[in-house]
This record gives sequence, structure tokens and C-alpha cells, in this order.
Amino acid sequence: MTGVDAVTSVTRDGHADVGVVLGRAFEDDPLWKATFPDPDRRLQQLVDMFTALSRATVAAGGAVDVTPNTTAAALWLPPGRDIGLWSMVRSRLGLPRFTLSLPSSERRVMMGVLRQFDDRRKDLMPEPHWYLSAVGVDPWHQGQGLGSALLRAGIRRADREAAPIYLETETEGNVRFYRRLGFDVLEATAAEALGLPIWLMLRPLDSGASS
Repeated sequence: MTGVDAVTSVTRDGHADVGVVLGRAFEDDPLWKATFPDPDRRLQQLVDMFTALSRATVAAGGAVDVTPNTTAAALWLPPGRDIGLWSMVRSRLGLPRFTLSLPSSERRVMMGVLRQFDDRRKDLMPEPHWYLSAVGVDPWHQGQGLGSALLRAGIRRADREAAPIYLETETEGNVRFYRRLGFDVLEATAAEALGLPIWLMLRPLDSGASS
């Protein structure tokens, strides 16, 4: 089974696997390398963060899509939903506990970046939209079309609901990847706490790219 048909929703026991695959996928990402600068601790920090984020996404009414054997995963928040206090409580306070476990310098940087992302999304996207907060493929399984399969599954879902999709990305290679799927750059900016480039992207409703 390949392509969009291979994409399923995470199971109740699958959040830890989502954390592992996204942690591996983002270990060399420039934003997260700068946020969590200790190479001996970074992978575990990312695994813990994405495991908690996966649980909180589902608790908020969002979707966590995975490919077979959780070789790739995507976290989606639907229109009108955000990860708030109630979803954090329902997800066993994983995100607050992770945040408090960080050294104060890393906590300040992470919270600053996430606050900037949230503020710009609210400014740029006041209308209802799907938010792709993370998508990643295990490095050992890249180049097999898994990321595209996850994106196309999410695009089909958003198109059924007549909603645009918004995301942030940190590399020019990813910008090219998302452009092929019908996304446009809304804004090219920088993470204020780190001075690293960030692209804020939108797939509008009238995108002509195949989904």
C-alpha cells in the first residue's frame, strides 16, 4: 500500500512513535538545532516535545496522520481549533511539563519562537484554516514520497471542507517542496530570537496544484 491510501490516523498508543519519527526528522533542522544547541540532548528533547505535541493535537480535535510503521507523520489543527489549556489537561500536561524541563535559556528561545509563529499566523490568517504544525519523514525513509503522501491526504481533507492550509518552514528546500503542492509564500521573515530565516506559506482554496 502506497501513496495517500497508506496514510492513517495515529492510534492511542502511537504518539511515542510519532515523537520518535518527528524528532529524527527535525534533529538537523536549523531552527531546532539553534533552539536546542546541545547535540547530546537534542534528539531526546525533540522526541519528548513532539510526543507531547502529538497528544495535545488530538486532544484539541486535530489530526495526526502517519504512514505505515510510522515512518512519517504530520500534525494538523483544523479551522477554529488551537492547543489551549483544556487540550493540555486532556493530554496529561505533556507540553507544560516538557517546557518546564528545559534549561531557562532554551525555554526562553523556544517560547519566543512559538509566540512569534502564533502572532504572525493570527495576523496573516484571520479566516478559518487548517494549520500544519509539523510534518516529517524518518531520515532512513526519505525520498520515497511519504511526505508528499501526508500532504496530499491533508490537502484532500482541507479541500473537502473548503479551507486553506497554513504552515511555517525553515529551509528553502522545503519552500520548493510546498510550492509544488500549491502553496505560496505569504511572508519571508526571521525567527526573532535566533535570526534564522522562516517562510510563512499558504495553500489557497483556488490552488491549481494536483491534490
